Amino acid sequence: MIDKAKHIAAASEAVRIYQQSCGTIEEHVIADLICDLGHLAELRGLDFLGEAKRGVGHWFAERHTNDGDLMGPDAIVEISVCAR
Repeated sequence: MIDKAKHIAAASEAVRIYQQSCGTIEEHVIADLICDLGHLAELRGLDFLGEAKRGVGHWFAERHTNDGDLMGPDAIVEISVCAR
């Protein structure tokens, strides 16, 4: 079973540390962290958009998990990046 409260607490701590390190304002901290995770993924040779899609899929499944379920519904996640 997924302990959502534990995962939320860990994510909150990561965001707090990131915000202290970068000085990002509250309204932008999660978007800026996602951006910098993209840079880190590239540095490590990872497909950032693929990882983001997989992460959103995990979030969707966990968000829709009932107490007795092992996993929520499947989701198809598409990310489009268009240069202007």
